[in-house]
Amino acid sequence: MDYKELKNAAFKQRERMAVSTESLLERVERSPFGEKTKAMLRDCVKYESYGGMAWALFDSAPVAERAAGSYVYDVDGKPYIDYLSGFSVSQFGNCQEKITQIIQEQAAKLVHYFDLPHLERVKLSKKLCEKSRITSAPTKVVYGVTGSDGIELAVRAARYYTGKPNILVAYGDYHGVTYGTMALTSKGGMQQNFYPVTPDQHVGYFYMPHPYRSPDEKYSGHGMEAIRELERGLEGKETPYCDCRANLNNVAAILVEPFQSSAGYYIPPKEYLQELRRICDRFGMLLIVDEIQAGLGRSGKLWAFEHSGIEPDMIVTSKALGGGLPISAVIAKEEILMQWAPGAHVSTQAGNVLACAAGNYVLDVVSSPEFLAQVNDIGGYFKAGWQALQEKHPSIGWIDNMGIYTGIELVMDPATKEPAADFAQFVLNESIAAGILFEKGGYYYNRLQMIPALNTSKSTMDDSFAIWDKIFTKGEKQFGISK
Repeated sequence: MDYKELKNAAFKQRERMAVSTESLLERVERSPFGEKTKAMLRDCVKYESYGGMAWALFDSAPVAERAAGSYVYDVDGKPYIDYLSGFSVSQFGNCQEKITQIIQEQAAKLVHYFDLPHLERVKLSKKLCEKSRITSAPTKVVYGVTGSDGIELAVRAARYYTGKPNILVAYGDYHGVTYGTMALTSKGGMQQNFYPVTPDQHVGYFYMPHPYRSPDEKYSGHGMEAIRELERGLEGKETPYCDCRANLNNVAAILVEPFQSSAGYYIPPKEYLQELRRICDRFGMLLIVDEIQAGLGRSGKLWAFEHSGIEPDMIVTSKALGGGLPISAVIAKEEILMQWAPGAHVSTQAGNVLACAAGNYVLDVVSSPEFLAQVNDIGGYFKAGWQALQEKHPSIGWIDNMGIYTGIELVMDPATKEPAADFAQFVLNESIAAGILFEKGGYYYNRLQMIPALNTSKSTMDDSFAIWDKIFTKGEKQFGISK
């Protein structure tokens, strides 16, 4: 293939990924929504970029008008059981009364104060440090606006503190899609949108272990041998990262999600973070844990890394912290964040007043033992419901669950573990039509990602399981899936 053919192939790849106005309007017309929703979706096609997430996640997304508790209502008034929670933002359900009250009261006092100290920000900084679970050193906080902001701040701080360029991340981790974070998010479909200028300098990758699939299977995965392979690469001299004999290390930090969220809600063995902590200590690297989705109570503990019994050097949190308002924070060992001179980081909306006010309440609630006990009780009930469905439906190959962090892997055959990508899409489409909202993902496009509010009622879960039982029965017959 000559140069011209290579160039044309790259642009043909873009053509394959692109969508047309006509194709989106066809998706709108065949959607299960009412006429008001369809009319709004036509306006969405007319006025918004096609590069947004709605057309990537769903064939067509409901157009929300209002929400309450565990339900979202579209513009036609149709209710949806909300197992998306704004991507783990609405920890207490939608429009929770206390958070709404706090935001309203704060808006009457102070709304914005640039990236400067204010009462709610100082209070939140103290709480984040006190509740970081980092006990081996004092901690400090730096604020951003989004999760991507937080990750960029953490990576900048790690590189500045260590004077080293490289960051190691796990395939499947999601750390953002800005130019500063895209290299840290190993999604080929997303990275393609950044060509021809790629943001992937000084980033290396390794595989995350998961118990369901092993390397020697036809539809393979990775076990703890992946971490041993990572360490072997650091022990020699033929990688850009280390020359162990010469005691040279070019890696600033290992950055990981404790559980992989966007990839499909995968939960690795607890030894995963333990081994990464040991490797960081051995080679003089920092360990940064991205708790943006799995943290703040979702796993049944305040931070998901607590399940492994380790301490990171830096924690990045966002999403649920602002109670629905945008905010991110990096909590790090004091020495790391003390290297910067004043003015080294700035963002107009960082540490937003309203978000900090809500964050003080959120952090108090999700860190309380009573609330976490409730999360584990409800999460256990949710897991039991899926296990009951698994006994009836051979398409449910694996259930990941910790607290109310739940991923469901669908297969065509439980013996071969053949991924059921088309069936998973069927389940998603049928669920939306029946009034249940969630996300689909997975390495093989075959995972259902369940993100209920942390106070979802058991009766609401019962309603959804009754719906899913019918959907799985219908789908397994249609796709020829049997025991």
